[in-house]
Amino acid sequence: MANATQSKWQAERLQPAISQRLKKTMVQGELAHAYLFAGPSGSGKKALAQWMALRLFCEQPQAGEPDGTCSECQRILSGNHPDVVTAAPDGRQIKVDTIRRLKAEFTKSGVEGSQKLFIIEDAEKMTTSAANSLLKFIEEPLPGIYILLLTTNKSAVLPTIRSRTQIIELQPLPKKILQEMLDQAEIPVGLQSIALGLTDSTARIKEWMEDDWLNQAVQAVVQWYKECGRADLVAFVTVQTTLLKVAGDREKQGLILDLMALIWRDTLMVANGADEVDDLHFNDQLTMIKEIAQHYRLDQLLKVSELTLETRHLMDQNISFQNTAEQLSLRIINVLQR
Repeated sequence: MANATQSKWQAERLQPAISQRLKKTMVQGELAHAYLFAGPSGSGKKALAQWMALRLFCEQPQAGEPDGTCSECQRILSGNHPDVVTAAPDGRQIKVDTIRRLKAEFTKSGVEGSQKLFIIEDAEKMTTSAANSLLKFIEEPLPGIYILLLTTNKSAVLPTIRSRTQIIELQPLPKKILQEMLDQAEIPVGLQSIALGLTDSTARIKEWMEDDWLNQAVQAVVQWYKECGRADLVAFVTVQTTLLKVAGDREKQGLILDLMALIWRDTLMVANGADEVDDLHFNDQLTMIKEIAQHYRLDQLLKVSELTLETRHLMDQNISFQNTAEQLSLRIINVLQR
């Protein structure tokens, strides 16, 4: 975000009711020492956290808003403020060593003032040891210490931590706002509906667009789907010759599986009578999807859709992506040949 005005605008646009409530709380000096921002990816958790940091440290706030031009605001916007400390997962977890680093900071006074703000992203990814280590400092906060925990899944955050924070639930963004943001990011319309079937985060979608990855992944999945739809064993071969080329790491492998589930979900929806663009994701492939939906019985398509949803569980059991996708291909073909 380029400046505090834009940050505030983003927070207020994404979560207007929550933004106004937090503004009132801060103006009245009633800020709690620990908050848990819970909401889907892209719902505005980081925008709210950044606005709170700006408002806490701004040298000359005006009408309850940070001015965005003072040195404090500028350092926060550039990520260089010594009293705003951020922690995030190292890989798939937030480990106890990361929390120990925060604990060392908790015990220090503000470098340049009486306040310190800690922002912990993806708080649900804290290991149990890390969460328990953090608990003491939430239970016994020092004056001027504030903690913001951001999560997409509050149920995965340790209950003892949840009970000691003020939980703020963020609602999913309206589809219209998401599409406007994707238009601004120049994401092709045909990929927008597919991407929004995977995430509400425009930042993640932008990352997937780098090096044309999302487009290539979609084309690979469409090829595989077309072969499966013909009950053609070539789909098994396509896993190795085409899908593996775009499934470079574990995150992308999971996204490929999600795309497989999404296109078969569209097929099931069409078979049940859905043909509205707003109800579907692979709209550019609607003609082919309708042909496949009409070719098979509803119970077959329901079973195929269920099979695609099971693949994430196999990945969680450390079965390789290639084996998972190849098994899925054979099982789908078996169902469609009955």
